[in-house]
This record gives sequence, structure tokens and C-alpha cells, in this order.
Amino acid sequence: MGFYNACKTFIVYTVTFFSLPFHEHIGGGSEQPVLSFENGQISQNYPKFPAPNGPDSPDEDFVCKYPELGNDWKSCSTRENRHCWLKSSDGHNFSIHTDYETMYPPGVLREYWLVVDNKTINGDGIDNPYGKVFNQTYPGPWIKACWGDLIRVHITNKLRYNGTTVHWHGIRQNGTMEMDGVNGVTQCPIAPNDTFTYEFRALQYGSSWYHSHYSLQYADGLAGPITIFGPSSAHYDEAKDPILITDWNHRSAFQEWEKELTGVPTRPEMNSILMNGIGNFAGSFPRERYNITVTKGKKYLLRIINTSVDTTFLFGIDNHYFEVMSSDFVPIQPYTVDHILVGIGQRYHVVLHAKPRNDTKFPASENGNYWIRTVAADGCKGFEDGNEPDERQGILRYEPVSTEVPQTWRDNWTKDCTDEKYENLQPVLPWSIPPVKLDERDRSKDLELGIEKVKDRPHAGDKFSWWAFGERPLWLDFSKPTITLLEETKEWPDDYVIVPAENRDGWVYLVITAPSLDRIGTNKTFKSLAHPLHLHGHDFALLAQGTNSSQINDLNNPVTLKFDNPPRRDVALIPAGGYLIVAFKADNPGSWLFHCHIAWHASSGLALQIMEREEDLRKMMTPEKLKQVDDGCKKWKDWYGDRKNHWNPFGVFQDDSGV
Repeated sequence: MGFYNACKTFIVYTVTFFSLPFHEHIGGGSEQPVLSFENGQISQNYPKFPAPNGPDSPDEDFVCKYPELGNDWKSCSTRENRHCWLKSSDGHNFSIHTDYETMYPPGVLREYWLVVDNKTINGDGIDNPYGKVFNQTYPGPWIKACWGDLIRVHITNKLRYNGTTVHWHGIRQNGTMEMDGVNGVTQCPIAPNDTFTYEFRALQYGSSWYHSHYSLQYADGLAGPITIFGPSSAHYDEAKDPILITDWNHRSAFQEWEKELTGVPTRPEMNSILMNGIGNFAGSFPRERYNITVTKGKKYLLRIINTSVDTTFLFGIDNHYFEVMSSDFVPIQPYTVDHILVGIGQRYHVVLHAKPRNDTKFPASENGNYWIRTVAADGCKGFEDGNEPDERQGILRYEPVSTEVPQTWRDNWTKDCTDEKYENLQPVLPWSIPPVKLDERDRSKDLELGIEKVKDRPHAGDKFSWWAFGERPLWLDFSKPTITLLEETKEWPDDYVIVPAENRDGWVYLVITAPSLDRIGTNKTFKSLAHPLHLHGHDFALLAQGTNSSQINDLNNPVTLKFDNPPRRDVALIPAGGYLIVAFKADNPGSWLFHCHIAWHASSGLALQIMEREEDLRKMMTPEKLKQVDDGCKKWKDWYGDRKNHWNPFGVFQDDSGV
């Protein structure tokens, strides 16, 4: 592949327009398209109801409202049937079978105000004086909306030495690329004392998280949950609030990053595990864990979100089983397990059956308390040697007043760092992918994860090497985001790498490999590591996923690609030494980031941009849409241009990729 010498970013370019037709409702009867106002008026009698999977606090009902639908529509979500969301008297409905990429029930505006500031965080008994938080809390406030709502969030930056942006992880931003929240791509950083307003439509439903995409900020605490209430593929009685699990450090991630940059580079190490901001490090066992209280016999929706820096977790509750019903924002056919593996950035909705297993090997707890476990997967963790945190990070209680410690055990789980079983992740709404032949691809377009020596970085004189997909690691210019370069020229300048994506009938196919052995003829070195890869702006179909990267070129043992309703999501693990082959629809013009979600690797440059339908994007980015971006860039450049605002006025301001 021919690469320019001074590239700053890596761009895959697609031009094919793809238009998805309406689908017929699988359960019978056609779906209802988005409705307009009737006679210019909104009916006073319209569907409004407490979200069935809303907050578990009894005094905090969150009400879904659909004033544009009128009195002909009603809520249809019940404990016995969570598939249905809204139905009309003439048989139309919005349900688990609705194609949410093309249709949604028009909701109402949900508006939030968040302030980014510094604060000492003590989640595990040890102060981290370098914490960064939303609204003085960690995790940040729970952002809630109902399927079809318009979400508006005002972000004010009160940090002294940092800009910031906020990314809405997994939200497709269909038609609103400028709201994706990636500095250097969709906007300049929000300057200190400035405010940026994000606004987007909740076309999907499920749970995720929002986090800073400015360098390593989310590792210092800038993360919080977001839930869009909607239908489910499994039935349940009640819902519990989101469960955010993360590794944690007592120093700033920016300080830890310096270990990789100077002297003899060493891998940053994490200190502990937090569950919803609560952990145990200081030796005060049994320091109170995060508690969940349930009633025997009921079924509970749990929302599991991995917001880690460097750790993939196995999540389970002793003596209990789950029905897994969504992976990321994709509803799937439910399957039953006693634990799940959750990669960084991945989310699962599961239904907990509050009916403890009771047998000879695993008797039911005598005190009604059970350990909630977060087990770090082998090869996918970065804790201090000899100081891996206790996996017992939460307690499930059947007696809310109990303070006793559980006396329970888990089964012997396999701790391999691999995604949930491929065959288990069957989407409810099927996709059929246009078939392609792997051996006919242009192999020069393959993305190969490896480590490069780069000479034009701030710390090029040291021994540090940078992670990269291609020949060059990502490096973004905060002051020149991609979105502002669309009108400068019809061709990208020479300091960008443009890779035309093979595009057939509106689909983009990516072949990604992670070799484990070095080889002659390449400047890269390779490490046997698994990587959680996240795509902005899209869900992707997993056509194949395997552990032997050389197999993709083996004609005697060819890789089998699945085109009929393969698993899909927005974060997938490429196994150590393995491969990942994905496809996505070119239906969302934008410049979309594709990156490893190990924070150290993203900062190192293990990321690229996918430029999708540039001509359409240029037309979409009207002066009105770009005004806030342009205004924000002016304020950022003014702030950044004054070196007195820098933490070190005489040093390097940006020492990582920017994301």
C-alpha cells in the first residue's frame, strides 16, 4: 500500500449511497412510520407511561411521552410481554421487531446540563486527587430518554488545563456526525469556560455510556451511563439501575501515560476495580460493596457496562443464571448462562432470575447473600503484578437490611479473553449481507494491528513505539478537525492517507488481523494481545472471528464467512493472534473513528478514520450545522494560543493521538 510520509490520520473513503427500505413487521401487520402533527395540533390524549425499565427507585418514575401519536396509541409493554412498546387500535405497532434504523416513535425533548470539573475521587478507600467528573459525581449522572426522544446535553468545561469533548458511545448519530464528540474529527475541544451543546435523536434503545474522548480523560472519571428505554427480547418484572464496572488507578491516567513515553517504557498498571464507583483497596475488608436487593421469584433487568481502561471482565452472580437479551444496542434472541464476558466498551442487557441455584456443589446461601463477581480475563488486564484486585466486588441481597458477608462460591469459569460465543449472538432483527469472496479481496487494504517506530512524535527520541492499524498511527490536530476541512478542497491533502473502501451494493468490508509473531519484510513488531475494537456511527456485522490470523490467507483451510444474520454490535474483540472480518452499511455520511478501546492503545494511535460518502457529508454540513463547531474552534484556538493556559508553558502540549 502506498503511504505518504507525513500522514496525520488514516482515512477509509466510501462513496456508494445505500438506502434501506422499510421492512414488514415480522409479527404480522405493517409498521407505523413516523407520524406528523394532526391538523397542526398535538392531542392532549397521547401515550404517556412510566418507562417499564426505568429507575429502580420507587419515587423516581421516568415517564415516556409521545404527543405526536395521539389517543389512538397506547403502551403495550407488560411483565408478560416486553416485546411490544406501543400499539395503535388499527394494528400498527412499535416493537422489538421494528426496524429501528429506519423508523422510531416520535418522542419529546430531554434536556441535560453537565459540568466537567476536577475533583478528588475516593472510590476504593484511597484518594485519587486527579479525578475529573461530570456534575461532581463519579460515575456521572444517568442520562435517560425513551425510544424516539430528542436528547440535548449542554457540556460546560471548568477544567483548568484541558479541553474536553463528550462521545455518546454506540449512538449512531445518523445524520448528525457533528454531534459524535471526537476532538480532532467532529469538533475542536471545548475550551475551558466554554459550553458546547450536543443534540441527537434516540433512534436505538438499550444502555450505553457517555465519556470524554479527549485523550485519557475518561480514565480519570469522565464517564457516565445513558439508557434509552424501549422494548426487550426477554420478559422481566422490574429493572435495576445500570452497573458500570471499571478498573481504576490512584494516579491520573496522564501521569501513567508518561511511563510509556519516557526512559524505558513500561506498561501502565491499574490498582483496583470499581462497580458504580465503589471498590475496596485500603484493606478495610469487608468495606461495603455495591449492593443489589431483589425479591425471590422475580425477574430483574440488569444493564452491564464495561467502562474500563485496560480490563475485560467476566461478570456473574454466585448461584444465579442470566438470560442475555442484547449485545451493545442490538436486541438478540435470549440465551441462558451463569456469567458473561464483557469487553471494554461493550454492554449487555440480561435478565436475572431471582431463584438461587441449590444443589450439592453450590448450595443456596444460608444468609440470603451472594457475591457479584468481576473476574479479570486472562491476557486482558493491566493490574500490578501480585496485586490483582478481589473479584468479589458486589453483593446480591434477598434481605435489604442484611449486612452479612456472603459465603458463596463460583463455578470454574474459563477466563479466556474472547467474546461471548459467536453462535449465541443472534440478532432479533436479521440482516442479510451481500456475499463476497475473501480470496478475491485486495489484501493491501487489510488492517494489521502492530507496533511502529515513529520519528516525528514529541517523544520520538525515546524508545517508545506506537500502536497502529496501518503504516502510521493516528495523530489528530485538535485545532483542525476533519469536519472543518470538507470545504477546503475536493481532495484530501497529502498528509492524509486515503484508502478507497471496497464497496459493493452499499456495504463496506474490513479485514483486521492481529498477528502474534514478527516476520521478515515489515517494520512492525507484533504482540499476542486481544483488542476491543469500536466503530463510531455504525453497528457492524461480524462475518468471522477467529484466533489464527494466518488462516485468512490459507486456501486449504479457508475462513467461513457468515452472511445470513451474523452477530452485530459496535464493539468486538479481535482475539490475540487472530482476525476479525466485519461489514457495515454505508448509510451514514461522516468521518467515523474506528479504534481500540484499550485507552493506552487509542492514545498510542491504534485508530483510524472512515470517511463515508464525503460528497453527501459536505452537503449535509450546512453553515447552520457548522456554526457551533466553528465558534467552538475559535474559542479553542484563542485559549490554546496563550501558552500561559498550558500546564507546562514550555513543554509539549499534546503527547498522544488525541483520542
